[in-house]
Amino acid sequence: MNGNRLKDRRISDGLTITELARLSNISTKIISQTERLLKNPTEVTKRKIVNGLNSAKKPGEKPYDFEYIFPMQ
Repeated sequence: MNGNRLKDRRISDGLTITELARLSNISTKIISQTERLLKNPTEVTKRKIVNGLNSAKKPGEKPYDFEYIFPMQ
């Protein structure tokens, strides 16, 4: 799990935890715990987070790969 990559991408995309939680349809608590490496969310939750990040991208921007945000360890 790489919460720091998630946090870096969220911040660089100009999203708050609350905005990403809304876009991902999950709680702010889960996002925060994932970024701080306190929780390893399920595969479904991870996919929701990546989908939320990608939904904030502008048309034409390359979407994030799941493996980039959550690399295998």
